[in-house]
Amino acid sequence: MKTYKEEIAELLAPHVGLPASEIRDALTLPQHDGHGHFSFPCFPLAKRLRKAPPVIAQELATAIPAQGEIEKIEPLNGYLNFFINESDFARRTLSLIAAQGANYGATDRGNGKTVVIDYSSPNMGKELAFHHLRGTMIGNSLSRLYRHAGFQVVRINHLGDWGTSYGKLIVMFLREGLRESDLEGMSIERLNALYKAFENAAREDATLEDQARETFQQLEAGHARYQGLWAAFRDITLHELQRIYGFLNVQFDHYTGEAFFVAHMPKTLAELESKGLMTRSQGADIVDLTAHNMPPVLLRKSDGATLYITRDIAAAVYRKENYAFDRCLYIVDNGQSLHFQQLNKVLELMGYAWHKEVEHVPFGLVLIKGEDGGWEKGKTRSGQSSLLKDVITAAQEKILGIINEKNPDAKDKETLARQIGVGALVFSELKNRRLNDIRFEWDKALSFEGDSGPYVQNAHVRLCSILRKSAERFGKSEPDHPAAGSLDGIDFGKFPEPQAQTLIRSLSLFADRIRNAIDANDPCPIAQYALEIAEGTHSFLHVCRALGSAEEKERLFLVDCARIVLGQALAMIGVPPIESM
Repeated sequence: MKTYKEEIAELLAPHVGLPASEIRDALTLPQHDGHGHFSFPCFPLAKRLRKAPPVIAQELATAIPAQGEIEKIEPLNGYLNFFINESDFARRTLSLIAAQGANYGATDRGNGKTVVIDYSSPNMGKELAFHHLRGTMIGNSLSRLYRHAGFQVVRINHLGDWGTSYGKLIVMFLREGLRESDLEGMSIERLNALYKAFENAAREDATLEDQARETFQQLEAGHARYQGLWAAFRDITLHELQRIYGFLNVQFDHYTGEAFFVAHMPKTLAELESKGLMTRSQGADIVDLTAHNMPPVLLRKSDGATLYITRDIAAAVYRKENYAFDRCLYIVDNGQSLHFQQLNKVLELMGYAWHKEVEHVPFGLVLIKGEDGGWEKGKTRSGQSSLLKDVITAAQEKILGIINEKNPDAKDKETLARQIGVGALVFSELKNRRLNDIRFEWDKALSFEGDSGPYVQNAHVRLCSILRKSAERFGKSEPDHPAAGSLDGIDFGKFPEPQAQTLIRSLSLFADRIRNAIDANDPCPIAQYALEIAEGTHSFLHVCRALGSAEEKERLFLVDCARIVLGQALAMIGVPPIESM
């Protein structure tokens, strides 16, 4: 079955001199109700046709007769608007959702292509802070979106598990008289306390910083005991990270951090030297990027230790060689933009044409109120930021209080409260454009009204509740799912209400919104789409009673289709699509 966009594109192609595929991709959605179902912008044609866009739209409207299910074609301010028969629009949209189910909105856009997504990437030996949540969930959402669009997705957590900070941990571990036997049962909290203890002690004894650097040099050179301690610190941290990722339903295919690439350093440095890119400066090895209006890249310090960017160069080459990626995305905050500009330029100078496929996907900061009332990003090492586990627990407790007040008989209240709390935290971050800084406010995030996670989850709960009650009337233990059954007897003309038509139009947009999100590498369009479906659901259910109505069969069918799409949209952004509250 052709889509409406394909039909409109074929109708327009002979008149505008463009390929049907290009026209299809140019079709947009009207900004206002009453302006039809699809719009073709005539502005790109103005230069070639030497006419004003409104004139082009008027001429096309006159030249192209409405036909089939396209009932009307109207020009408006440089756009050509197409109106589809509402009954047929409902039939095609809902039938497609019913037929495809969880695959609705999926495309073959990425068939045969691989995208590597590097996200979360916390430092080892420390706990996840609240400000880590945004990058983690942006990467998690993009991995799901790309997979739904047919891409082979490789999810990588490039752990910060190498560097002088581990020299500091080892120095303080030994300074406090701890032994390998003390590692059993050691917690991430204890590791973080060791780091903070080092920082405090170093303020009194400046020689500790030199000891840490020397210790890391020995670690990098293969010191057996230090490597054993480092591996234990890594395992302790990874265990805690995976516990928190479990709460968030976040997965990775590989935990290959900086340490993994230490063995690649000689090859990487030798390649840079052989290509004439590495020079000496004040005893250190650098790549001079002055000619490219960037500061030099420090590859190896005078003491022989390598740096983040040296390992990032090695990692990029490794990923291309092992995953043959078509795109490699780094989900890292705005503050690292220069680092990735330098990385990309070095890869280009090394002669790798695929450097264009390496892309930094920056995002704004999550700000929280400090003690002085100002907005700030905390520092995990110094203990000044909110730990992610504490924020999740606080959200869970706040939601649990609401559940105990409004629905004390709810089943498994602890799990339910955590799912709503996590949904609230995630939605509060992804509903905003990726590049924007955001100010986290508890009351807004946890509200069951407005543009919040609980509000969107509640719409999904209402849809599930109706289907559950429908089944209970006939003694069924499982909810009804009309969309999984036959379409026989469904009258798609029984959706005359504006609220029903608005909801159906919203449901038809899932593939478009996924494309928008991928084009922008930003989950925000999907979060806003989930909100749009939620608002449409609440409006529809407020006006159109499903159970016991004359249109019960049709309305239950629409309810089930809305449940499918909203559940998928929520899952795409990492918000649990719960079925009861």
